[in-house]
Amino acid sequence: MSNLLLKTEIEQLKEFRFSDRQFLSSLSSPMTELFEEEKIKLYLDNVGRRISVPDKRVAASMFMKRYGFFAVLNLFAMTVLNKRLNVSLSNISLETSDEEKIWYWNPKFYFSDLKAVPAPADSRDKWREETIHAIFHDHIHEVLMTITKHSGLSKKVLWENVAIYVYWLYESVLANPKYDDKRKIIQGDFEYLVKKAEGGLFGSIGFNPLSRNFGVKVYRPEYDQNIRTRKTCCLYYKTTSTEDRCKTCPLNCNIGDKSDESKNRRTS
Repeated sequence: MSNLLLKTEIEQLKEFRFSDRQFLSSLSSPMTELFEEEKIKLYLDNVGRRISVPDKRVAASMFMKRYGFFAVLNLFAMTVLNKRLNVSLSNISLETSDEEKIWYWNPKFYFSDLKAVPAPADSRDKWREETIHAIFHDHIHEVLMTITKHSGLSKKVLWENVAIYVYWLYESVLANPKYDDKRKIIQGDFEYLVKKAEGGLFGSIGFNPLSRNFGVKVYRPEYDQNIRTRKTCCLYYKTTSTEDRCKTCPLNCNIGDKSDESKNRRTS
């Protein structure tokens, strides 16, 4: 059984880069076309020019960081709206408005079919497993494998680029008191994703990448925050002339004087 997304639900999803319109842009494309060799190469070249990266590996990493929001959008729908969206590759297009004059590029996701499958009242666990399989195994894994094939960038980096935003969703966004009425479901879904979900739900990789990258947060005095340091570097620092690094960068320890506040302040 499925039903259309409500207007109120669409408005909530827009906070996570859901788009209800399409744009004419060299960075707008049906996802199915990006599995064609020449088109994905051209697309990554266009990404690189848009954000001024030095090579295709950096372009690929920044692409996958932005694409990580596809997981965020759909996990929000699963956990908060209790609905599974149609995440088939043929249903999704990546949309960019050239009117947005922001250097770092924030694409959005357009769904041709807005039907969604609500969670059943009596077997949500099975529905949740099917939903996670659809999001990660059937969609994100396929996109990620194409990106690594045409860029040479490690799958470990690309998976961690997705994972960090999943943690951000559950630990920051859904920690907001306005979601207190869904606290049990939020905690249950997050624990399942990072501790219990089997590797087969994420593709042919044989492990759960959300669990593998879920390290312990450690207090960092230079930021006065508890921070989960990444296991891999996303190469973000290569997109800036000052080589600013993410707070979570594993290379921070090699930078030297942390008192230089002009460096290492980025979180993107």
